[in-house]
Order: sequence, then structure tokens, then C-alpha cells
Amino acid sequence: MRVQKKAKKILPLGLLVEGRSCLVVGGGTVAGRKAKALIEAGAEVTLVAPELGEWAKGLRSATGLKVFERMYDPEDLDGGFFLVFAATDDHALNQQIIQACRARGILCACPDRGWEKGDFISPASFREGDVTVSVSTGGAACRRSRLIKEHLARHVATLGKTEMIVLGTDHRVANLAQRESLHLAGPRFEQMGMMFRQVQGLHEFMLLNTCNRVELIGLASAPLLTSGVLNRVLGLDRLEGRYYVYEGRDAFRHVALVVAGLLSQTPGETHICAQVKAALDRSFTAGWAAGVLKDWISRALHIGKVIRQVTAPLLRGHNIEDLCQTYLQSELGILQDRRILVLGAGPIGKGIAEKLASQGALVTCCYHVNMPVFSAAWAGRVKNCQFSDLHCVLRHQDAIVCATGGGKPVLTTEHARMIDTVRRLIVVDLGVPRNTTPGFAAEAAGVTVVDIDGLETHWQDEVFDMKNVMEESDRIVAEHFGEYERIIASIQSGFEGQPACPGSNAGSN
Repeated sequence: MRVQKKAKKILPLGLLVEGRSCLVVGGGTVAGRKAKALIEAGAEVTLVAPELGEWAKGLRSATGLKVFERMYDPEDLDGGFFLVFAATDDHALNQQIIQACRARGILCACPDRGWEKGDFISPASFREGDVTVSVSTGGAACRRSRLIKEHLARHVATLGKTEMIVLGTDHRVANLAQRESLHLAGPRFEQMGMMFRQVQGLHEFMLLNTCNRVELIGLASAPLLTSGVLNRVLGLDRLEGRYYVYEGRDAFRHVALVVAGLLSQTPGETHICAQVKAALDRSFTAGWAAGVLKDWISRALHIGKVIRQVTAPLLRGHNIEDLCQTYLQSELGILQDRRILVLGAGPIGKGIAEKLASQGALVTCCYHVNMPVFSAAWAGRVKNCQFSDLHCVLRHQDAIVCATGGGKPVLTTEHARMIDTVRRLIVVDLGVPRNTTPGFAAEAAGVTVVDIDGLETHWQDEVFDMKNVMEESDRIVAEHFGEYERIIASIQSGFEGQPACPGSNAGSN
């Protein structure tokens, strides 16, 4: 029965050995690796061994190395060495060297089965440019530390080619039916995140999933972006080109315009800021995002705020609540005392209920679990009901607004049969995926269903100078490209032009 090694508690340190004298006793492969690691760290290395193996022979011409082909002598330790590696194939001799070093106050390590008697261990390490990464299991599982090191080495090697990226689709390039197939509703959001987390070269990311867009925003290696792997994971390859891929400054610009509300279905709307912040928080909690992406999004939110201030006079700044109200007024006329049912009690649903109540409508807000709380200003104009009682309130409505995010229809053909067919009914479906089942309107006479893309068509009748808005926005973004350069430099610094050091896997503890 194999006995599990007990890990030793260690204190991770980075020894500054540059210019210091260090001794390696032994001429085998392990000794050669220790000598090589010391030389790469800038140490002045002395190697003592009666016979040299191939590793040690390969170091003969290395700068800063002295080789003595002879037996070890205890007086060798009197050379003023900073540290010593006892790396012979004689366990007893290694232990003697440790004791002799301790008597002289010299740090000593023994990379054999007696390593626990030494003063330090050499973790599994690699270098990439100016970056050094070490992994240790405290001696309990050397093979595992090597596997972790090799995995991290592949990952770190891509950091020098890291760029800002955005992949996704929105209402400008794909219709509602196409976007629905990619929408990250319910458990699909977490599943998609877990798949992306396994992709080598995708360092940080967040998923932005709103009624009009599905996007991956992140930091990734350039080769990964061109490989098409991310497109396939997100499902963009099914859209036959109806998606976009941005890299570098273009990605930086895109996110700034998104948070400014200029790429929303109603340009200038403000909900997108909260949605982006929530997406980032969710990614942080899941471990998908870290400090660099947070820095990027923070910059984008600041730039978006500046864009809003400058372009506000050129835009009407509609939110979805305004658009919904405007549409219902165009269809129903004055909303005073009109009965309107709002399905969904989240920020959008509650906002729509309050907007309609402000126009005098009699609103019923339908919720699943958490009952929304409305201010006293809407007393007598807004009431709540649970979805389980939906059948009780459907019949006598003038309009229904669907604003739930459950990912499946909440108005079915069965509900359609409960509707009063004598009166006209307007259904505004803001859900993506849609909240009304296909064929809902066909089951009841006098029912008109408009989805979020239909609302956008209605909004387009209100024409203003978007060309001027975008020109001003691009000018503002360009003024902040220095922030983009700063963020990218913080990732790539120390990697450019620096190949991985071959054989720099000194140690495995």
C-alpha cells in the first residue's frame, strides 16, 4: 500500500543570488539542472564532482561557472558560499554536507530523499521573459507540481500576445429569431462560462447578455481569436456571418459605445450601464474576470459617461420604458384608466409599471417570487399578483407587457383562450427569448403581438442625426486611447521578444 507523503509547510521566497557565490556538489542530471538554474539567476557557480554527466558537461562554457572534477572536500565549504546544493548520488554524503553547511550558517538543499533535512526546496519553475513562476506541493506530490507548472507555462506563454477582444451579435446584424438561438437564459449562462473557462489563451472574460445582444468581452491571445474556437463555443458560426469580432482598439471603442447606450435599440438608453456592471460582477464571482478586465470596464464606463454628456442634446435618450409607453399610446390613445398587465417584476418590469401608472393607466404587476414594492405615489394605480393567479387577471386587459427573463414562454396558447375576444388586446413582448409562445396571436381574435425588434421599427420613425452623434463619440473615444495602451502594456510588459527558457524546470517539489 502506497503511503501518501505529508506536505511540508514552506515559505515562498525569491532568492536574490545575482553576483553571489553558490556551490553545487555533484555531477549528475539533477546537479546540472541546479547549476543551470543558478547561472540563469546570475549567480557565480562552483561545481564539484569527480565525474560529469551530460547535463554538467553542457554547462562547461557557461559564464560564471567554475568546474572542479574531483571528490568533494569539506574545506570546499570555506569559500564564502551563499547557498549550497548537495546533489550527489550518495545519500549519506548529502546529509553530511547539510550538517556541515548548517554549522557554517550556509543555506543548503538536498534534492534527494533526504530533502526534508535541508533548508529550502527548489519548486517546479519556468521563466517567460521577466516573469518567473514556481509551483510547490511541499514535497508531497512532485509529479503534480510539474504538471501544474507545464500547464501554467503554456498559459503564460500567450500573455505577451494578449489583446482586448469582443465577439458577439446584436440587433444591428441579426434579427430576433437568430439572436434567440444564442441567448444565455437560465443555466445556459453558467454552462457557457464554464466552457470558456477551459479555453487556453482566454485569460479573463465576461458574458454580456441583454435583450438585444450576446457578447463575449475579454482578454485573449491573438492566435486564439483567429482560430475561430471562441466563435464556435458561443455559437456565432451558426449565424452565417451575422456577428462581429473586434480586437485591440476596435474592441475598446465598441465597449465604450455600448455602455454609452449608442448601440442599444433605443440609442441613449441608460439601462445598459447597470447591465454591464452586473455582468462584470457575475463574472468576478464565478472567477472568470479579474483586475485587468475590471480596469477596462471601469474606463469604458467613464468614457461612456462623457459621451452621454456630449451627445445628450442630439439624442432623446429613450429607455425601453419610454419606448413601450410611446408605442402603447400610439395604439391605444390616451392611457388614462387603461388596464395593462405587466409580466415581470425586475428592474425593467417595475420601471414599465411605474411609467404607465404615471400616465394614469391601471397596472397589474405579475411576479414569480419577490413581490415588487411601489411607492405611495402609485397607490390605486398599481397592484401586484402572482403568476399562479395569472388566469384571474388576463381576461379584461387592454394591453400586456411581457418583461420576464426566464428563457421560456409565459404566455401560452392556453392563456390565449382565456382572453376576451370581443375587445382588442395589444401584447408587447420584450423577452429574449420571447415570452409569448408561437401562435399565441392566432388563438385569440383581436390580439396584436409586437416583439422588441418591432418596437425598434416603431422608434425609427423618430429621426435624428446619428451620424453626428457617432462622429462626436469616436472623437471622445480616440482621446482616451492612451488608457487602452496603458492597460495592454500592463499585461504585455516583460514578454515581448522573450522566448521561453528551455530546460528551466529546476526542481519539482
